[in-house]
Amino acid sequence: QSPMTRKAEASEDRTITFVASDNTRDSAGTVLNQDNWDLSRFNSNPIIGYQHKVYGGWDDTQNPDNVIGKGYAYVQEGRLMVDITFEPAEINPLAEKIYQKVLFGSLRAVSVGFLPTGHGKFGVGDEDIDGPNETYYFAGQQLLEISIVNIPANPNALKKGMDADNEFLDAERKRLSPASETKEAEKPAENPQ
Repeated sequence: QSPMTRKAEASEDRTITFVASDNTRDSAGTVLNQDNWDLSRFNSNPIIGYQHKVYGGWDDTQNPDNVIGKGYAYVQEGRLMVDITFEPAEINPLAEKIYQKVLFGSLRAVSVGFLPTGHGKFGVGDEDIDGPNETYYFAGQQLLEISIVNIPANPNALKKGMDADNEFLDAERKRLSPASETKEAEKPAENPQ
């Protein structure tokens, strides 16, 4: 069995390791740069959420139980990994439910929330802007949080996933389009995901 499909195994301290990101093109048409992760912000405040409901201003974000654990992120063999320690049942019944679902295998995916760093680029040929396989390659990312999710954007997120922000990609298309007169002056929008 591949590491993506094997049944999750937890340590005595309720910690499970997930692949959080790799260089696979996700369902939003983006690829994250695995060589240029900034993990310092995440590792100093290692929020593990459920369905990214941890930012504030989104539906049901005021529930502190949407933070279901803590994590430690690191890059290993060209992939972003995260060790997730789930909160105990006595302080968070939602965390316990999600933990049991991960052990059972009905939940097995994670998704990263990040801010882009630097200026990325679109691919060439059919991966160029408006191409049939348009693909945006991020220059780098600052990791903010990781969430257990029902359906990840990255197909390898059976312990990983990503979600791209359409406004950010629209701004990058405009910045990088040959028709844009202001492409050097424009800056990409910040992208918490």
